[in-house]
Amino acid sequence: MSRKYLEELHSETVTNYCRLLENKEDDREANWEKERQIYGFDNRETWSLDFTFYLWLYERLMMYKEIGGQTVDLTYHRLEYKNKEYTQLELIDEMLTRLRFCFSEEYDEWNEEHYKYVHEIEAIWAIVLPAMWW
Repeated sequence: MSRKYLEELHSETVTNYCRLLENKEDDREANWEKERQIYGFDNRETWSLDFTFYLWLYERLMMYKEIGGQTVDLTYHRLEYKNKEYTQLELIDEMLTRLRFCFSEEYDEWNEEHYKYVHEIEAIWAIVLPAMWW
């Protein structure tokens, strides 16, 4: 299965995770197939759910910018984050920058500064989410 936006990252971390999800050789595949038929996904997507969410969010934000941005004025909404005003597009770009860093080899989750920088994605997403329609 192609994951266009994730493949464009050229991230070893992301590539390895996607390979794990696509592995059909595992003895547990029959069980995962049953889960996909019932739920639409299997339990591998609940492993490292924070990372799985970041992958999901990255792909959707990229497509929203690419396709939704043709219909919606992403500079219309003015949103406040840390006492500063941003456009919806600026906050989307900020999340994408942080997500790319999270997926990079330089990200060290044990580094407090790195961890805080990446995990502000959730706070930014909470601010932008109500404006994410088209």
